[in-house]
Amino acid sequence: MSFTKLLGECEAAFQLDTLCSGRRLPHAVIFESRDAELARKAAVELAAAFLCENEGKRPCGVCKACKKVFEGVHPDVYTVETTGGKQATGVGEIREMISDCYIKPNEGSGKVYFIFDKMTPEAQNALLKILEEPPQFTQFVITAEKSTLLLKTVLSRSVLFKIGDNGERDKLYDEAYDVALEIARAVPENIELPLLAATGRLIKSRELTQQTLEILAEFFSQALEEKFLGESGFEPHITNMTRIMRRSSIVKLYDVVMKAQEMLSHNCNMNVLATWLCANIRESRH
Repeated sequence: MSFTKLLGECEAAFQLDTLCSGRRLPHAVIFESRDAELARKAAVELAAAFLCENEGKRPCGVCKACKKVFEGVHPDVYTVETTGGKQATGVGEIREMISDCYIKPNEGSGKVYFIFDKMTPEAQNALLKILEEPPQFTQFVITAEKSTLLLKTVLSRSVLFKIGDNGERDKLYDEAYDVALEIARAVPENIELPLLAATGRLIKSRELTQQTLEILAEFFSQALEEKFLGESGFEPHITNMTRIMRRSSIVKLYDVVMKAQEMLSHNCNMNVLATWLCANIRESRH
């Protein structure tokens, strides 16, 4: 199979097929997709290309290495498993993977590591060390519903491919991220006009509001992780919140976003919702 067959005729597929055929695969690849199954299929396709024994087209799909990768039995393909019923991969799992990275391949020309679950900031910081100086024969493949859940430092040391419907919805997501960022920046500084302007933009559509609330929830969640757990490596607007605001205020803001999502799900009037959100964010930040 080729990435064009898997993903259709899109820029990401053409780039990936070119990289595979030219044997110029980056040591770390991130597949961003709202379709987790598609992202995993893309990861397997890339692993097969990396380990393929064919001198021509890669992955050939017929050599011993390709067959084992597609069957899920290749000894040099390692999937990081989240343990203990946790919702995110922790630093322990990443450190275990890193230890394995320095062991030579069992039978292939290299080793591939899949990271399919969301990672804690601490786990991402641990991963960063191996991404900066990876062993020559290793390949890392990360999947994420949203690349914004990954630290900027991890993104900068990887090659990101947006696949599936992500490319089509980028415009909406980008606008929602801008609105959420305006709110996140205005909250700790107690700046009134930017907050009014940002929440006012939400009247535009329910889809924009839903996406913005999801991003805001992630922002406040990250701020709580930094405030409560002492995690590091977050974006400046997150760090600014934790530096200026009390923990109780951040908790209240998170609760406000959760309530707003509930109101949206009950088809609340958009003007009412935007006004309510602005007023409650303003009240909660004190």
